[in-house]
Amino acid sequence: MCQLFLGRYNVLVLDEPTNFLDVFCIEALERFLKGYEGTVLLVSHDRTFIERVADCVYVMKDKKLM
Repeated sequence: MCQLFLGRYNVLVLDEPTNFLDVFCIEALERFLKGYEGTVLLVSHDRTFIERVADCVYVMKDKKLM
């Protein structure tokens, strides 16, 4: 994961990035993502994390994109 964050990419795709992380690591990830200049596409069930880092949220409900 460190190599991805340090590489010169303009898109990050993250699937449940907070799973298995402690509070300190989640906070560090939030700080990194807030400062990341590229596009981040992430999937998460952690609503607090989403509220802190997302500019735009798409929700799947009843197999439909909201």
